[in-house]
Amino acid sequence: MLLPPYQSASATQRSFELQPGDFAGRVIAVTGATGGLGTQLCHALATAGATVVMIARSEKRLDALYDALLAASAPTPVQVPLAQDKAAEADYAELSGLLASELGGLDALVHTAACSAAPMPLGDVSQADWARMFAVNVSAARLASLACLPLLRASSLASLVFLLDYKPNAYWGAYGVSKQALHALMSMLADETEGMRDGSGHPRLAVNGYDPGPMRTALRRKAFPGELENQSPQPSARLGPLLSLVARTDRQQTGSALYHD
Repeated sequence: MLLPPYQSASATQRSFELQPGDFAGRVIAVTGATGGLGTQLCHALATAGATVVMIARSEKRLDALYDALLAASAPTPVQVPLAQDKAAEADYAELSGLLASELGGLDALVHTAACSAAPMPLGDVSQADWARMFAVNVSAARLASLACLPLLRASSLASLVFLLDYKPNAYWGAYGVSKQALHALMSMLADETEGMRDGSGHPRLAVNGYDPGPMRTALRRKAFPGELENQSPQPSARLGPLLSLVARTDRQQTGSALYHD
């Protein structure tokens, strides 16, 4: 059984939208920034006034997203090209140092980066693919979170969010197992930081997870190549609960695993 168990996002969370200026002066880092959900998230955060730190593998796609955010009159974003399947602990220490020295800190970190493969029996998964998916889906999230934890602890309203996906069934291979491990990582970090409270008794750092369900993304097409486009919603339709966790609309919420039903 998953701990914490999934809980359905409320109607208020599902319909939540940011307003211009909601995140003015805040620094928010997004891994997998050029992916389907990551791109939509960066646009929403930047439109609300956040300085978005975009972390992704492709410099070309980062450049395009950078230009799009500037064209929308958003605060100047920061590009961090990083191959998370190969990045080492020193790379994340360098990222944390950049955030501290150039931006003055960090208010939220959202892990949307994910690596998957076509469904197949466990015996057909190569060790190279197994290691690559665990590197991106688990190890990178751990290293980035731990490197940024001191900065998040210094924020007055910090949020750390992991993108979850419950796939324990046959043929989900390394992706399914690594996502189970990520759920456990989120839960442990939430437990270990739960005692950090502000003067009002609220968690100084909220650690939560969010499963947006099926979305029309490249990751989804890899797993379901025959699915019609209109069978899954656009990522923008699943942003509400994720934005509410980043914004900490419920100041007490930490250690939760939300899903969009």
